[in-house]
Amino acid sequence: MKKIIYGLLTATAIFTSCSSVDYESALYSEPVSNLTADYSANSRKVTLNWTNPAMEGQMGLQIIKDNTDIINLDEVVNSYYIKKAPTNADVAYTVKACYNDGRVSEGQTVRFNIPYTQGAKGTMTAMLVPEDYNESADESDAVKWFNDNYVSKGTGVLLTPATIDELDIEQHAVCWVMCDRVGISIGYNNLPGNLASNETIEALKAFCADGGSLLLTNHATQLTVGVGRLPEAYAPGIFGNGEGGQNNDVWGSQPVIGNVEGEIYDHSGHDIYKGMNFVSGLYERSIYTFEGSGIKGDHNCMWDLNAYGLAASPNVVKAWEDLTTSKVLGTWNHVVDYCCAGIIEFEPTTTFPSRIIAVGLAAYEWNIGTTNDYQGQLELFTSNCIDYLKK
Repeated sequence: MKKIIYGLLTATAIFTSCSSVDYESALYSEPVSNLTADYSANSRKVTLNWTNPAMEGQMGLQIIKDNTDIINLDEVVNSYYIKKAPTNADVAYTVKACYNDGRVSEGQTVRFNIPYTQGAKGTMTAMLVPEDYNESADESDAVKWFNDNYVSKGTGVLLTPATIDELDIEQHAVCWVMCDRVGISIGYNNLPGNLASNETIEALKAFCADGGSLLLTNHATQLTVGVGRLPEAYAPGIFGNGEGGQNNDVWGSQPVIGNVEGEIYDHSGHDIYKGMNFVSGLYERSIYTFEGSGIKGDHNCMWDLNAYGLAASPNVVKAWEDLTTSKVLGTWNHVVDYCCAGIIEFEPTTTFPSRIIAVGLAAYEWNIGTTNDYQGQLELFTSNCIDYLKK
């Protein structure tokens, strides 16, 4: 049986139109009426219902969640479906009528708090890519591998921002967000293919709030800020977006960080490296390999730990890990001092219950223009990360 929550409240007018253009209010604008929020017990699915005004000239509606998130509808309807409403929290939805001469009515507001008990956590893996992922050979190759090894076996689902509503903690334990592009600007809000849309960010936040884990690779590491795990001041600062070129070196990850004068952090035995070849003789220390000779994009999207004003004593790695409740699991293959964090595991905190692995090394690359001698190692590393995050 559906339940109608609380009463109807009239909100103060916010003069914002149903398009990106702002108008001054003019004349009287009849508001909607009889606004209700209908849902079943222990369900996130909510339908807002209302009666549209009798006044002529209405051309759309505006729906505002908690006075911040604005949805503009350029059609006259009398209901709006919310697939995953916030739960166990006080929320408010306001509906306003928009008129074709730019007028926006005062709003009617309905407030509710849905008591919700989460069911068993899902076991499947979701992969989220930009809607235009075919514009990137790296993203396309990663998608093909995921389809072959997860989707075709019934253990995964491929998502884009257009289908982000399908991300559900009761079906999926992990969401891998992949973005590797030429020419994009720094900042998560500049991620392509609607990865930075409000709907996508809110869905990822909700997934994390329910305990879902994230694997963020390449430029997607910037979503550590987007989902609220890190403040903007601690966003990745080592950023590359160039075309790249031929390089014959072997690239990978250095899991042993630190020098002989201080504490050495050895994560070579971490589960994300399980079964991989720890190759010696390439650099000062052994490394895990991701790619061999080929056309490589210098697409680092990682953290320079010396750039955040962290204490040098005992070292910036220790200071960063204490500050962010994390572990630095890898850096550039040739780096052995306390400097660049290329693979970070962000552990759950009291305010952020999810686990995130962020892989921002340029060495993590799915297409190098030729056969990658270390492709199997890259794929094993990826599946290791997914398996680890499911635990």
